[in-house]
Amino acid sequence: MTSQLWRKISVAFCTKGEETLKGISFLLSNYAVPLASVVIASVLTLMLQPLLTPTIFMLFFAAVAFSSWYGGINSGLLTTTLSSLAVSYFFLTPVFSLYINDTDSRIRLILFISVAISISWINSELLQAKKRLEITVKQLAESESKFRRLKTSNIIGVILADMNGRILEANEAFLNIVGYTQEDLLTGKLLWKEMTPPEYWEQSDRMALQIKTTGVCQPFEKQYIRKNGSRVSILLGLAALGNNSEQVIGFVVDLSERKQIEESLRQREEQLRLITNALPVQISYVDAQQRYRFNNKRYEEWFDISTTQMYGKHLKEILGESMYQSIYPYIETVLSGEQVTYETQLHKKDGRKYHTSVTYVPQFNQQGDVEGFVALIRDITQEKQAEVAIKQSEERFRQLTEKARVIPWEADPNTGNFTYVGPQTEEILGYPLSDWYQNNFWPEHIHPEDQEWAVQYCRNSSLTLDNYEFEYRMFAADGRIVWLYDIVNVLRDENRPQLLHGFMIDITERKLAEQEREKLLEREQAARAEAEAVNRIKDEFLATLSHELRTPLNAMLGWTQLLRSRTFDESTTVRALETIDRNSRTLAQLIEDVLDVSRIIRGKLRLNLRPVELVPLVEAAIDTVRPAADAKEISLDFQSDSAVGIVIGDANRLQQIVWNLLSNAVKFTPKRGRVEIQLERINSRVQIRVSDTGNGIDPEFLPHVFERFRQADSSTTRSYGGLGLGLAIVRHLVELHGGTVSVISKGIQQGATFIVNLPMKVVAINYDTPQPEPSIVPDTYANQQLSILEGLRVLLVDDEADARHLLTTILGEYGAQVMAVASAMEAMSALRKFHPDILVSDIGMPEEDGYTLIRKIRTLSIEQGGRIPAVALTAYARTEDRTQALLAGFQLHIPKPINPAELAVVVANLAGRT
Repeated sequence: MTSQLWRKISVAFCTKGEETLKGISFLLSNYAVPLASVVIASVLTLMLQPLLTPTIFMLFFAAVAFSSWYGGINSGLLTTTLSSLAVSYFFLTPVFSLYINDTDSRIRLILFISVAISISWINSELLQAKKRLEITVKQLAESESKFRRLKTSNIIGVILADMNGRILEANEAFLNIVGYTQEDLLTGKLLWKEMTPPEYWEQSDRMALQIKTTGVCQPFEKQYIRKNGSRVSILLGLAALGNNSEQVIGFVVDLSERKQIEESLRQREEQLRLITNALPVQISYVDAQQRYRFNNKRYEEWFDISTTQMYGKHLKEILGESMYQSIYPYIETVLSGEQVTYETQLHKKDGRKYHTSVTYVPQFNQQGDVEGFVALIRDITQEKQAEVAIKQSEERFRQLTEKARVIPWEADPNTGNFTYVGPQTEEILGYPLSDWYQNNFWPEHIHPEDQEWAVQYCRNSSLTLDNYEFEYRMFAADGRIVWLYDIVNVLRDENRPQLLHGFMIDITERKLAEQEREKLLEREQAARAEAEAVNRIKDEFLATLSHELRTPLNAMLGWTQLLRSRTFDESTTVRALETIDRNSRTLAQLIEDVLDVSRIIRGKLRLNLRPVELVPLVEAAIDTVRPAADAKEISLDFQSDSAVGIVIGDANRLQQIVWNLLSNAVKFTPKRGRVEIQLERINSRVQIRVSDTGNGIDPEFLPHVFERFRQADSSTTRSYGGLGLGLAIVRHLVELHGGTVSVISKGIQQGATFIVNLPMKVVAINYDTPQPEPSIVPDTYANQQLSILEGLRVLLVDDEADARHLLTTILGEYGAQVMAVASAMEAMSALRKFHPDILVSDIGMPEEDGYTLIRKIRTLSIEQGGRIPAVALTAYARTEDRTQALLAGFQLHIPKPINPAELAVVVANLAGRT
């Protein structure tokens, strides 16, 4: 201890002695140098006095200069004083005396002293400047050394650049940041302007202006474009190297890692916010100073305050004084480090009160101090309401079970016998309570189909489940089947069932309703399937209708265009006209069939009943189809029973029935086949049988033969035409006559037989009275009377030019004078000028139709033509169309297309010419 103390004293003493010696050495050098320099100057002046007579002060100036340069101004002044004394004593008269009586010598001495002092001051200043320069140089060297060390250490990027955008020097750290090399730097490829993305050009210009103005710019963030084209975020600071210098030095810090961290933090914050927003609770983070630092969306919506408005606010500012005081004890608890959970009621801004469950979870730092806490607020209003509702429901259920169709029960799981059964069983099942306590009562009264599985299911479930339920059927005391819904709860002791209890609920009405719904569903599905089939058949029919209408139209249009464009010989022309006539009749028949089906569907088809002889009617139908049969070399055999007699029916419709059956038989019978027609009386009915040796009918299609729109082959590759309406019309017409129609076929290529049975009715026949013919054909009469319309003035109204031309030609051929107009307005004008005898008008016309025209005409006086006979000639051929035309004021309604001769006869008849 003592030696250490002496050692410290010795070190201190030695240190002090060295400092003292340095001070003494410095003082000695300050006095010795002036004294020595003055002595040397005096000796040399004495030795060289002859040479220095004019300027004795020369060497003393040198002494002053040397002393002041070496020791500063103090040494210079001391040297000046000693030199003045030496010169006055040794060299100025009187010699060896300090008194100077010579004015010139005094002046010279004063000048010496002045100059010496100036030299001392100047040398002192130079010496100080030198010292400062040395210090500055040393500092610069140290600064440069530090800068070089900073540059070569590559901790941050360092650059030297000019204001023109060229980077002159850069360390490896900067080059690594931007991805360039020293070779790129030396070749001048590093231009900071080109490395700057366009969106940062304006910012770079502002920084350059700031450097020129202040010499430095504050560090700022930007991006550089790296050599590989990617971008790197940096922090850049710049400063000018000197005043008005065009060069700047800067530091560059790579912010990529920081940006990645920031982006990662931002993503995590977004994920956290997304997660917390998805949770069905209000979440908030509060720091130790009770200020909000985070809130999820539900928390903001609860208080109707945004995050920015809530951030940093004290709890009291948001919750209010009263609420804050009520939760303050819980806040103190969580800030002390304990988790808190409590329930309370909170008010929203809408004034409603909500039940909430609140949990505070403290957050600790590494030192174990509480930094804040997370508040979790869950709305439990519905749970509270549910609890109340459950309690009320349980109470209501308890009361209802005593009155409702529910049987409470308890049973021993080991024996399977009931230990308790509610009194409702007598009302629901009719068994007295005593019966339920007998052995095996329950399984013995279960429906046989449910007995085995229900008992087994109950046993297995009681071993593994705490709760289960099932439905089954049970016989009531009166034999009824009762559906029961059994809800079972199992009470256990050491994993073994100890008690079973539950409820048997009568669900018979529900089961019956379900069965009824299933039946309704089946019927609905069947109806839907039928509707889909009908829809499909309709689509097929429309496609077939399009084909069947276009086929005759094609032949008619083709021959018409050929006849108009060239001249043929007489035989070709006759064949063309026959083709057009045949196809027009086919087209008319198709349209008539469609109209008949329309009348059938709407129930508008009516029969004109009268006594009809069937034999001549059938023969007329056979004559109609004979040309088609002869073309295929098909033999037509007709056998009739003389006892057939007369039936009551519509002659035209009965002929249509026979004609449809015969046409169908001829169409489907191959060449050289045979068609037989049998007409016979069987008891009180007449039977018409049409048999053929044709293609026959597939047994699967037989039930659908008489359905509308149905054809055995409706594909585009079918061998026979037609709409599939003929047999449907036959069935309906036969049924209207009170008869039946059926078909027999052994299968494909086995032919078919259609059988029509019509009821016989006894009628008195007057053979002296001629029987009416089935139909009237006016062609012969009209052709014989080509001048029946001679001199008759006819006003024709039709908006179709082709129709006007055709009708004008037809009426003109029979001698009529025709004026054709295209509209109702033109017709009213022509009525005043032309004074027609007959009006023939279309119905469907633009602006004003035929109904409007005839109504206007009927308002005129007789002199103006208000009573002119009128014919409605239209494509609207429905019964209601005919009725509407007659009610509007027309005398006749004739549907298109019309036979020319028939039109002439109708017009002549209306004009009173026949």
